[in-house]
Amino acid sequence: MPYLILAIGLIIGIYGLYRFFLTADVKQIKALGLSVFAVIIGIAILVLALTGRFPAALALAGAILPFYIAYRRGKQVGDQSPSPDGIMTEKEALEVLGLEPGATKDQITDSYKKLMMKVHPDSEGSDWMAAKLNQARDTLLK
Repeated sequence: MPYLILAIGLIIGIYGLYRFFLTADVKQIKALGLSVFAVIIGIAILVLALTGRFPAALALAGAILPFYIAYRRGKQVGDQSPSPDGIMTEKEALEVLGLEPGATKDQITDSYKKLMMKVHPDSEGSDWMAAKLNQARDTLLK
């Protein structure tokens, strides 16, 4: 009987995850994965500490700490917007595209195309950088 209840619970959990993945965006999936990982690591440290293997728990926590710090630093850099209202200034747009003030329309489009070929998400680039390039181009061409 306990195995039947466990199997039903497992089926319901898998169905819930299936429904979640159908409607979730990438940020929600990443947040779920990070949360699950943090809970598993926390439980592992707690179990090690409660079973008398406190040095192993400290070692595990110490091994995870550099990854956590790197994650937080990367998140802080990626989350910063160029200005408080999210609108890119002309100066910021010129810096993103690597141009000088007074650039012509042809220079703007050439620089945009060259940089976009390097950072486009389809060629293992960054969605964030591609969005910044689009925003810079739109700012300068308006």
